[in-house]
Amino acid sequence: MNRLSRYFLLFTVALNTTAVAGMELKTVPLAHPANGDIVHLKATQQLAVSGFSQFARWLSMVELKDFTARQLPIPDDAQFFNQATLAGFDKPQLVFMGIGGISRLNADASEAQRLVTAESIYRVLDQNRLREAEFVVELGSGLSDFIVPDFQYTHLYRQQNDGSFVHYALQIPALVQSWRAEPDYKPRKHYLIDANRDGNTDLLFVWQGKFHVFMQQPDGRFATTATVMDWPVALSTEQEADQRNDAGRSYNGQFIDSLREITDIDGDGIVDLVVNREQLADALERNNAFRVYFGKHTAKGLMFAAEPDTQLTTETSPIEVNIDDINGDGRQDFYIPSTHFGVGTLIRVLLRGSANLDIDFFLLNAERQYPSKADFRQQATIDVSIGNFRFDMPLFELADIDGSGKKSLLVGDGQDTLKLYSQEDKRLFSRHGKSFDYALPRDARRVKVADLTGNGKDDIILPFDNQDEQDVRNALRLLLNN
Repeated sequence: MNRLSRYFLLFTVALNTTAVAGMELKTVPLAHPANGDIVHLKATQQLAVSGFSQFARWLSMVELKDFTARQLPIPDDAQFFNQATLAGFDKPQLVFMGIGGISRLNADASEAQRLVTAESIYRVLDQNRLREAEFVVELGSGLSDFIVPDFQYTHLYRQQNDGSFVHYALQIPALVQSWRAEPDYKPRKHYLIDANRDGNTDLLFVWQGKFHVFMQQPDGRFATTATVMDWPVALSTEQEADQRNDAGRSYNGQFIDSLREITDIDGDGIVDLVVNREQLADALERNNAFRVYFGKHTAKGLMFAAEPDTQLTTETSPIEVNIDDINGDGRQDFYIPSTHFGVGTLIRVLLRGSANLDIDFFLLNAERQYPSKADFRQQATIDVSIGNFRFDMPLFELADIDGSGKKSLLVGDGQDTLKLYSQEDKRLFSRHGKSFDYALPRDARRVKVADLTGNGKDDIILPFDNQDEQDVRNALRLLLNN
C-alpha cells in the first residue's frame, strides 16, 4: 500500500466482501465506524476495534461469545494499542502506548493504570486516531515486555515476575530523513532471533546496512551496546537507500537492498533472511527481487552465506508482499499483488478509470527453490476515481477454509460478490471460483482473516464504516466457518 501512495496523493482501497458456503453470518453493530485497527484477543474471545472521524476517536470491545459490543474509554495520552501478558493476570490485557508511557485499563475500564513511564518519539498526541502498533514483545519469560522508540535510543522494558519493569536504553537511534523541509523520524523495525544459539531470544535492528544485535544474557538482562554481526549479507545504508532525483545520481543501474523479514522460510527450524532488492530504472519503474538466505547453525552461532540461496523476481511494482504457507507443506511461499507503474498504466487510468492488478504466487519447492516465474497468477482490476483520488481494489485474502492447512483464495468481484478459488491437484487454484453474494466493506485494507472460534478453520472479519451502505454501516460482519 505504501508504494501506491508514493505515486499518488491519496488513495482508498474500497472493497466489498462475501460469504462462503457453510459459513454463518453474524452482525455486530458498533457506535462508531470500524475504520481503525482490529486486535484479536484470542484467549478471551474478543476483538478490540478502533475507529475515528475528523473530530473524535473510539474503541470498542466485541465479545465473540454473544456478539455484543461495548465502547471503552481511551486513556487521554494513548497513541497505540495492543495486547500483553501481565503478571497477576491469567489472560492477556489491553495495553496502550502514549506520550507518557505504557498503561492498561483497570478491571471495570473506568481508568487507566500506568505500567511504565517513558517518553517516546511520539511527543504530540494524535487526538483523532488510535492505531495498533508492535510495541509488545515476547522475549521468553512468559510475560510481555515493551519497546518504546525514542530519537537517540530504543528503550526496552523487561517485565519481572512481580509486575515491575527493568529499563534498558538500547543504543539504536530512530531512522531520520532530513532532506525535506520538515525532518521525518520513525522507529527502526525490530526482529526477534537467537543469534548466538544460547537458547535466549535476542533483539536485532538494521542500522547503516549492518545487523545490530542486542544479546539477552542467561539471567534475562540485555546488553545495551549492540554486537555487529559478521554476516556477509550486504544491505544498503540509509544514504544509499535515499534515492532522489535531486541528489545528483542517476537511477540507471542503481538498486536498494533492504531487510524484508527474518523468518523460517524452509521449515528446518532455523530463521532465514529475506532481502528485498529494489532495482531502479527511473522514478517510477522499479523491479523487485526477494533474495532468501538460509540460516545455518555454526560454532559461532547463526550464520548466512554471502549470496542468496534462492530468489524470486517481480516484473511489476508490488503493492504488498505476503509470506505464508499456501499449500500446507511446511514451507513459506510468497503471494504478491502488484501493478505496472508506467506511462501505459497512467493512460489507462485516465481513459478507462482502471488499472490492472496481478496477484502472483511463488511456491518454495522441495529443493528449497523459488521458480523463475510465478507458479500462478490471478488477475483483477483496480477501479480508479481520479475525481475522488480513490482506488477501489478487489479483495484478495488467503484463508484455510476446511482446516487442512491448504489456503483458498478469496477475491472480491464488484460491489457485492466474493469468489472462492480452492486448491486443485493440477493447478494451484481452481480456474473458476465459486461466487457468493454479500455486502462488502468499502475499504479492503481492514478485512482480516483469523480463527475466531478456535476450531482450526479461518473466519473472515468484514469491518464497515460510515461511508458504507446504510444497512451495514458502522458494524462488523463476521463470516464464521463452522
